[in-house]
Amino acid sequence: MNFNYTNFVSKIRKAASSKNASKTVFDELRATLNDQRLLNEGLPIQDEDEILLFEDDTVSIWSCMFDPQFIMPAHEHKMEVHIGAVTGFEKNIMFEKNGNSLEHTETKIVSPGEILSIHEDAIHAVSARGEKHSHALHVYMGPLTKVKRDLFEWETGQAVTFSEENFESMKRSSKDYPSL
Repeated sequence: MNFNYTNFVSKIRKAASSKNASKTVFDELRATLNDQRLLNEGLPIQDEDEILLFEDDTVSIWSCMFDPQFIMPAHEHKMEVHIGAVTGFEKNIMFEKNGNSLEHTETKIVSPGEILSIHEDAIHAVSARGEKHSHALHVYMGPLTKVKRDLFEWETGQAVTFSEENFESMKRSSKDYPSL
């Protein structure tokens, strides 16, 4: 039986409405990733890099693919997120605000079957490591598309309003930032 987004969304929605929502969502994502068939077969093929599967006031569920040739701009979520890698290696480049600039603090690689939880104040940029795209399930503990959040200029760390136009214009080639 192939992976079914409808069943996954239903389980995550139920977990997100529980008393200890973040832990319950994490546990449900862990159970999903423990299915070896999912890790062997991968998620359904998608035409877009990021697909919103579901969103309400408690949770946003996305299917996200990243290309190793590009780095998505540094951004914030303003809510906790659990990232479960299914195929490829998702590279999360973590930053902290340091005065008026961003300081690269570490790079976290999420391998297939692993989960990375990022706290609500985190700033990160995302890419895939290696030669292949990464594909992961991202579960945000709130309504991601309804939150006012920022992107951060590569050179200055200055906050810029998060918009699709700004996001696209701030993507960079991985070749421009080989140390990240």
